[in-house]
Amino acid sequence: EKGVPGEEPPVLSKDLCADAACERAVPMADIAVFVDPLDGTREFVEGRLGNVQSLVGIAVDGRAVAGAVGLPFPEEGGEPQVLYALVGAGSG
Repeated sequence: EKGVPGEEPPVLSKDLCADAACERAVPMADIAVFVDPLDGTREFVEGRLGNVQSLVGIAVDGRAVAGAVGLPFPEEGGEPQVLYALVGAGSG
């Protein structure tokens, strides 16, 4: 494990989760977070903002466990949205 000798490595514990979807503590070294802050770069440059989103994916031990898609530029009159899913807990 990486970290300071003699100290416990940091973990993502169920104390940080909102509900029962978190069943176990996970060492931070086992977590990968993937971020694409501007998916649709060409569309952004061309002004087609409805086709632009921000993406976040989370994997534990190499397996996808959660993701979110942010839609920051809604159609006229709409509100920005975030769509998300967590394996075993559903989506919103």
